[in-house]
Amino acid sequence: MPRPKRHLPQGYSFHITLRCNSRQFLIAKRIRRDVLLVVLEKAKQKYPFRLYGVCLMANHIHLLLKPQDANQLPKLMHWVGWYASMALNRLSGRCGHFWEARYYATPIAPEDHQRALNTLRYIHANPKAAGVRKGFYDPYSNYGHYSRLETDGISDWHPAFLQLSPTLTGCSKRYERFCKTYRCKSKPIKIRQWGSKLIALLKSTTSRAQGRGKRISQCIGQQALPLNLPIQQHLPEQWQQIAEQFRHCNAPRWNDDNNLNSS
Repeated sequence: MPRPKRHLPQGYSFHITLRCNSRQFLIAKRIRRDVLLVVLEKAKQKYPFRLYGVCLMANHIHLLLKPQDANQLPKLMHWVGWYASMALNRLSGRCGHFWEARYYATPIAPEDHQRALNTLRYIHANPKAAGVRKGFYDPYSNYGHYSRLETDGISDWHPAFLQLSPTLTGCSKRYERFCKTYRCKSKPIKIRQWGSKLIALLKSTTSRAQGRGKRISQCIGQQALPLNLPIQQHLPEQWQQIAEQFRHCNAPRWNDDNNLNSS
């Protein structure tokens, strides 16, 4: 059965969601998310687009972007997925599919400023909603690009953000207040009747194996991630500079209002 054709209206921005295969934590390590930042920078040169929002989590990514030509969005995301999976598989010594199914793309009309702001805030709130941070600052989210008005090297300000106030400082303050009103909503648990027996069997098998001291990769539900994962590889210097500029702009700092977020 052919895939349904995507709705790609010209002039729209798109909220993109892309998940790792089986929702595994394949991009938990810092170096792998650094690679993704470089891939986004390279993609802008190949298929021009404006990147308004970005958040790289341990097992999925969120983007808010506007392609120069909306019809190029499938080619853009195909290239991003292909290049990233090739680089990350080679870096981690794995093979096979890196991403899960197709990416999700939700179009947002250029005049719908409220929806654009809501989407941008949702993207920036992901680390907080996942319990990774207590606030919005995160090295792999471009919230700092909006709140600090600094250049992270790959992000642009969304037109809806620029409409918040006559001055950039005013836009930043109003957006910060807008984000502070966000309340994380817990997602309902999906009951999968057909797989309940299989899931129970897998869980029991995993528990028995762990009792014997064996290490088995779990793909069911969410997992608690260890912090400060060791980095054994090194990226090319040019790649490191791209990632370091982004992280320096957006990472939590001691003088932030929510400086208790750093982990």
